[in-house]
Amino acid sequence: MKVAIVADWLTTQGGAEKVLESFQRLYPHAEFFTSVYIPENFPNFKNVKVHTTWLQKLPKFIKKRHQLLYPFLPTAIETLDLTGFDLVLSSSTFIAKAVIVDEYTKHICYCHTPTRYFWDEWQYFLKEGINIPKILRPLKPLFPRMFTHDRIWDFVSAQRPDTYIGNSEYVVRRINKYYNRKANVLRPPVDFKKFAQGLQSDKKGFYISFGRLIPYKKFDILVEAFKQMPDKKLKIGGRGPELEYLKTLANGVSNIEFLGFVEDNKLIKMLGEAKAFLFPQNEDAGIAPMEALCSGTPCIALKKGGAINMVFDKGEKKNGIFFEQQTSQNLITAINTFENIENQKYFTNTETRKNISENMKQYSEENFDKNLHTLINTFLCTR
Repeated sequence: MKVAIVADWLTTQGGAEKVLESFQRLYPHAEFFTSVYIPENFPNFKNVKVHTTWLQKLPKFIKKRHQLLYPFLPTAIETLDLTGFDLVLSSSTFIAKAVIVDEYTKHICYCHTPTRYFWDEWQYFLKEGINIPKILRPLKPLFPRMFTHDRIWDFVSAQRPDTYIGNSEYVVRRINKYYNRKANVLRPPVDFKKFAQGLQSDKKGFYISFGRLIPYKKFDILVEAFKQMPDKKLKIGGRGPELEYLKTLANGVSNIEFLGFVEDNKLIKMLGEAKAFLFPQNEDAGIAPMEALCSGTPCIALKKGGAINMVFDKGEKKNGIFFEQQTSQNLITAINTFENIENQKYFTNTETRKNISENMKQYSEENFDKNLHTLINTFLCTR
């Protein structure tokens, strides 16, 4: 069987790229297709044949900011020639789902999210200017009309895959709502064995959060909350355009520490040591809290998006605390609830930590590969 793997773009490593690695493990002889590609950022793909669009001829500094390519991406992805392939696997947040295939080619789309800035978060996108390069921000008044046009393209192109897999229950609902398509659920893989090593760390008196420091991740809520709780310590890991703003917002308070980039071995140790992982954003799935839970560390999470079916604040699977609104005061209330005597006895118990970690084993890379293979084979056998 001749297999093609399609990605929106291959410019930086992230959670979506873990799914591509799983595709590659299942089909090691597959060929890759994408809009733009920066090979040095993907050492695992050095022996893979990667096909790109005409956008690949652009300078690297432009390819690194795929947001600058937005007007050209939909038409560029449609120029990819997938003639002769039996199976196409796409990993899509925007354009990969839109490839045009032969009549008899089967196309399975693993959808990380329906395009956010076309649908439920487009007003927030325009208000906050998320990921809009400064050079394009004067054009923001033109975006609503552009989005109306491109929203039609997004819906039409979403009808091209034969079937969908969503990366969380939340995304499956959005696929159904905005694309009128049904989907199976398969959460993204987490390196369980690696992050479960955090169980070896003894708990210490700090909270932790990490990720790319961009506006929608709402790290500013964490900073504002801990400025009001000087007796509690917060560590924030990661880099991004918000870093200097967050440091300014913290105003040099001694209980907030910015770690910058953290290597995995140090991160795993700190995740295990932390009292809790803080997750204030509305994410489609959320790899970072999954990694924290693998280490036996509970999560204090916004009760929205992918966290709803991953964090449990009641019952035998209890592994965290929710807060209802994206505000610092709501977060402070949740932290105070987390620190009550009953919760501290529960979450610091060795057996509880092991149970929290063990429950995440179902999302291991091995189980993801197995479940993905089952979904693919089930689909192919019924067609």
